[in-house]
Amino acid sequence: MPNGSEPVSPDASDPAQLWQQFVRDRDVGTRNRLIEHYLPLCRTIAAMAYGRRGGLQVEFVDYMQCATLGMIDAVQRFDPDQGVSFASFATTRIRGAILNNLDSLSEHYTQLSLRKRMEKERVESLSPRPEPGASRRRKGDLLGALAELTIGLALSHLLEGSGMLNSPDENPSYRQEFYEAEELRQLRSRLSNLVRALPEQERLVITYHYYHGLDFAEVARLFDLTRGRISQIHRQALQLIREAHGGVGRFNTRL
Repeated sequence: MPNGSEPVSPDASDPAQLWQQFVRDRDVGTRNRLIEHYLPLCRTIAAMAYGRRGGLQVEFVDYMQCATLGMIDAVQRFDPDQGVSFASFATTRIRGAILNNLDSLSEHYTQLSLRKRMEKERVESLSPRPEPGASRRRKGDLLGALAELTIGLALSHLLEGSGMLNSPDENPSYRQEFYEAEELRQLRSRLSNLVRALPEQERLVITYHYYHGLDFAEVARLFDLTRGRISQIHRQALQLIREAHGGVGRFNTRL
């Protein structure tokens, strides 16, 4: 500790320092930084399993969700003093989590149910809350609330999209579609940069929900918060992204 006072914050890019702090105080914030640090390993294992899925009707987001839950469990249980690398320890648990959970996800309607639930969460998160004591809204207020909801859902759709584009066809009749797809790819790239610039809590909620397929209840368990609080943070994060991008007008005209 410098000058015998404040503790030194661990370097988020140095997993050894993060493990030292997490083993010492089991801090939720340190745990989440470790989880974020190892998400690329999680994605690699999920991608390998997804590539070997055969005819199983399960989407990659479901593989990633199972893998992320296995990796979270691995972070919770790992002991650095046992002399085994975290990658080796976690790989077994991540693969096991995928295999154990895929049985319940093998039917296509299960994925549809999950997607509908997450879409419902987003709508509820973005829907205007009635003000205490307000019996009715003016017509202008209702139109404004509808615009807010529409823009928020458009942002949600863009954040959920992978942004991966197929190679454009050489046939000239596809040029217009390619240009539109390229513009969409650039917009999604811009949104990804804005997500990385969010405050840590908002960034992690967006990352876990949209990029790693965790619903609000699962994200809430990660943060030791209520599902309702995660819904509020989700709403705040989309608002910050809109403001950073240039305001309602630009999104309304672009989307």
